Amino acid sequence: MTLLLKIADLSASPRQFDRDLATDWCAERAGDVYTAAQPRLPVAITATKVAEVVQVQVRAKARFGFACSRCAEPAECDVHAEFDHHFVGPGKLDAGDGQDAAGFDADPDVSEHDGVHAHLDELVIEYLLLELPSAPLCAPACKGLCVTCGTNLNQATCGCAAQPEALSPWAKLAHFQVSPAEPVRA
Repeated sequence: MTLLLKIADLSASPRQFDRDLATDWCAERAGDVYTAAQPRLPVAITATKVAEVVQVQVRAKARFGFACSRCAEPAECDVHAEFDHHFVGPGKLDAGDGQDAAGFDADPDVSEHDGVHAHLDELVIEYLLLELPSAPLCAPACKGLCVTCGTNLNQATCGCAAQPEALSPWAKLAHFQVSPAEPVRA
């Protein structure tokens, strides 16, 4: 089921809707890192309509599973997305106001409805994806894996010798010293 708001049901008085969105999109859009931890996610919508302009305030919550980027253990995270968006009538998006050639098209928080429905599913998915960390961790203090033997350092210590500093790609920068710039004389 997609998230649709019927334009005819809206007015200038705010109206609230509690809907849910299937998470089948997750495998295609975020499946390389994340999996949906629930089959549907709740979405709360407050909508108003003045003339042909529909304004929505959306709050969505989702739970995603992932493998920690440091220790590779399975973990889950909660993601909350909140946003406001405006939908203008059909053909109004690129009409502009005479002063700006791009008109509404330059504003990412404005899109066009089809005259019958305002489609929200792609917006909710986009905002949720933007909230997901690019390198998710099971915990902020995750110690990761030993680079020599692969032991999960959160669960055990290993007998490997401490890694020499030279293995770090940043080791040379530790000895780099910056001297203050001399003042320019005119």
